[in-house]
Amino acid sequence: MESGNADVADVFVYAVTSTGVFCKPGCSSRRPLRRNVEYFATPSDAAMAGFRACRRCRPDESHVIDPSLASVISLCRRLEESGTVVDVKAFAAQCGYSERHLRRRFTEVVGVPVASYARSQRAEQARRALHSGVPVTEAIYGAGYGSSRAFYEHAAPRLGMAPGKYKAGGRGERIAFTLIATSIGLVLAASTNRGVCAVRIGTYEDALEDELAAEFPHANLERDDDGLAELARVLQCAVRGEVEAALLPVDLKGTAFQMRVWDALRTVPSGTTLTYSQLASKIGAPRSVRAVGSACAANPVALAVPCHRIVRLDGSLGGYRWGLGVKEALLEVEGARQCP
Repeated sequence: MESGNADVADVFVYAVTSTGVFCKPGCSSRRPLRRNVEYFATPSDAAMAGFRACRRCRPDESHVIDPSLASVISLCRRLEESGTVVDVKAFAAQCGYSERHLRRRFTEVVGVPVASYARSQRAEQARRALHSGVPVTEAIYGAGYGSSRAFYEHAAPRLGMAPGKYKAGGRGERIAFTLIATSIGLVLAASTNRGVCAVRIGTYEDALEDELAAEFPHANLERDDDGLAELARVLQCAVRGEVEAALLPVDLKGTAFQMRVWDALRTVPSGTTLTYSQLASKIGAPRSVRAVGSACAANPVALAVPCHRIVRLDGSLGGYRWGLGVKEALLEVEGARQCP
């Protein structure tokens, strides 16, 4: 059986660029701005990047944690290894647990089943390989797929475009976009032929277009106000609380957990709100409140994935990627009320 002694920071640590300090999750120090945060797998990785350990939470010191949590962390690390296919039953036996117990504990801690996490990791490995210029076939088998068919069924859809185009940084993919003046500011909406891939809210056209270009650096970005007139109309009406933008087709890429959160967000009705903990329970991961918050913050399509409908337990607004004033305005026009 594996030892129960493990560093809590083995889950991950976060570093704050404005202070040069790294902390473990749950540190009681002041919450940093999201734009100033970087994540590292281990304390040593953060230290090598030039950050120093927080004197309050001491992320570089060892702590005794639940042995089952240590086993889940270890299984995560195994699944993250490139090309690795893990026999979960045998792994559970090595840790002193039944396969059923380890799988259940994994879902409680991580928020998604082992199979979903494994698929997302293989897809991410293939994504990184393609991005670095590795040939498509080599990327597929190097990530642990037994066949190209398995890759195209499970991973290719998460790329948001064909593997060859993703390998080229989106080169050749046509993404049309439009800019809409609304009561909450400028809204940039972009779409592939599969659905909406980006909705950004801001003040300046140039800044919004630069952000889109940075996300899809080699795609063919074309402003098409006429072709996206209906999308613009829907979003205009959504800003006024008149239609449900969550019914729009979307073309998103994200981790298995993020996709699960975003899918759940699209079922939250206009005029209601959920707390982060309620959303975590809704997706069957009640202990993953922080991860749910992170997925909301990473939402690439405002309005179409209505993360503005998620609030804190005390009813306060919490954070919002496009500003609390925008969030408050959207909830006001929707006549939001707290779900029981």
